[in-house]
Amino acid sequence: MTIAAIFGSLLLLILLRVPIAIALGLSSIIGLMLSGISLEIVAQRLIATNDSFPLLAIPFFILAGEIMSTGGMSRRLVGFAASLVGHMTGGLAAVAILGSSFFAALSGSNAATVAAIGGVMNQPMADAGYRPSYTAATIAAAGVTGMIIPPSILLILYGVVTGVSIADLFLAGLLPGILICISMLVLNRFLAAGQSVERTAFQGLPGIWTSFRQAFWPLLMPAIILSGIYGGIFTPTEAAIVAVLYGLVVGFVCRELTLPALYRAFLRAALSTAVVMLIMNAAGVFAWLITINRIPQEISTYLTQIAGGPILFLLLVNLFLLAVGCLMNAAAAIVIFTSILYPAAAKFGIDPVLFGIIVSVNLSIGTVTPPLGVDLFVASAITKVSIERIVVAIWPYILVLLVDLLLITYVPPISLLLVGLTS
Repeated sequence: MTIAAIFGSLLLLILLRVPIAIALGLSSIIGLMLSGISLEIVAQRLIATNDSFPLLAIPFFILAGEIMSTGGMSRRLVGFAASLVGHMTGGLAAVAILGSSFFAALSGSNAATVAAIGGVMNQPMADAGYRPSYTAATIAAAGVTGMIIPPSILLILYGVVTGVSIADLFLAGLLPGILICISMLVLNRFLAAGQSVERTAFQGLPGIWTSFRQAFWPLLMPAIILSGIYGGIFTPTEAAIVAVLYGLVVGFVCRELTLPALYRAFLRAALSTAVVMLIMNAAGVFAWLITINRIPQEISTYLTQIAGGPILFLLLVNLFLLAVGCLMNAAAAIVIFTSILYPAAAKFGIDPVLFGIIVSVNLSIGTVTPPLGVDLFVASAITKVSIERIVVAIWPYILVLLVDLLLITYVPPISLLLVGLTS
């Protein structure tokens, strides 16, 4: 009865469009009251959820992304992407896709990636003759890599919940992120062929070299982060602080970062961090509540029995998480459902790093699926295209993302190759 009330109230609140953090908090309070547990436990669990050193990486990576965006680094990355793919069929859309992958390596956030690249690419794509709905769909879909290419905030959360090495998760996210980027570039080549859009001239090797020099400093940041982590110089959390300091130095040296702009970057980072941590804290209470009611253990046993093997289990996990991603914020979902699914994955002998990538890709796809895909809303706000029109245009990208998901799920070397080479 208590379990039905917990999940029933959560589903009802989500359907009523109550913010996910408040929905999780209210359903947790209902569950605590029905279980006869003092509400004082809420404060205790909030403190316990925040008592994590790796969790500190989230606000610093968010701030690093905001500084890089404010400092004009997104324009430099777009310029470099344009020199590489801008001359192809659907060139500007390809620039948006490749530029998003570059920026994902700076921000770790899908929404920040969509906002930064969308702000740069929306008007040029409109001027070149791209359909507004296609522009919005491409910008939104390209943001998916923000949650997969390191430093991914979603992978940090998974590492905090499970205790899996965040450094290994970062490295494992590289090839899946590249796979998704390339697959969307190929799809765009065919989709854009039917549109009457302008093509830019190939800049040649001199143009590529010039744009690379301009984008060198932002491109260097991911290399510093990963080499520092795997070289044993600093932890992922310390890497986030290094990223902030690096962004500040580059921004001021390149004279693209002013004090008023820096203030706005800190303000946006504080607001984004507050949202993520509020969701994280509410999800932490909810996860603790379902754990003491032995829901993860029961579901783990049930899945083990009906799946019979890892292949069917992973298929069921994908279907379940794709549905969850349509209805729930990714940060909340990864805290709640990782604690439920992770024990079952361990029973089947699934590599914990691989499972983290699978979970993250599933929930990343949820950011571009209706009704609650956050990237859809960000792209709509930037392009002024209705959500309904974006949804119609984005389905080809979603289908390609589903194919990528199957490859990542059932071809483990895509995720584990680089991890194996460094171990």
